[in-house]
Amino acid sequence: MVEYIKRGVDKKRYDRAAALYDVFESPMEVMAFSKWRKLLFERLEGNRILEVGIGTGKNIQYYGRGNFIGVDISLKMLEKAKEKVEKLRKKVELIQCDAEALPFKNDVFDAAVSTYVFCSVENPIRGLRELYRVLKPGGRVYFLEHMRCENEIGGVILDVLNPIARFFGPEINRRTVENIRKVGLRVVEEKWLLTSVFRFIVAEK
Repeated sequence: MVEYIKRGVDKKRYDRAAALYDVFESPMEVMAFSKWRKLLFERLEGNRILEVGIGTGKNIQYYGRGNFIGVDISLKMLEKAKEKVEKLRKKVELIQCDAEALPFKNDVFDAAVSTYVFCSVENPIRGLRELYRVLKPGGRVYFLEHMRCENEIGGVILDVLNPIARFFGPEINRRTVENIRKVGLRVVEEKWLLTSVFRFIVAEK
């Protein structure tokens, strides 16, 4: 694994969570997340593929053909991902870095993957701009994200609860589709998976 400079606060938070992260999220994985991950990777196209916020490597089992690079801010998360890489005998390069400062040249990836990441990136616009920068022209980003509800009552409830959620990690009221468009990516597909909060999105450079 390669290490680059990263933010201390987020790194420490996710380092602490790494040991039990998969256990805490297992109910949602069983109910829905694993099915949605499979959907994403069935649609994924490209040879050189970046996964930003690879975490403990929950997506690795779904990797198909292609050259995959996984990045994450937390070394402890990457250690868990490395265990899955070795167990599943996948060829994946793991790099510790900040999603807001990716250590890659411009226009180098055919595709990128992000699953439940941009609810947690401190500056999502900066992180999305980095994805835009490293994608080749015509390259696509495949997202699974949760965000603010389109229903205004539901949205206000998430606004009220957001400070509590933020204490534990993610923000639950971000307008991620708007942010994706703000950086110049073109949304070519958007599918609501569980109300308007959980969505599958494909965006193209």
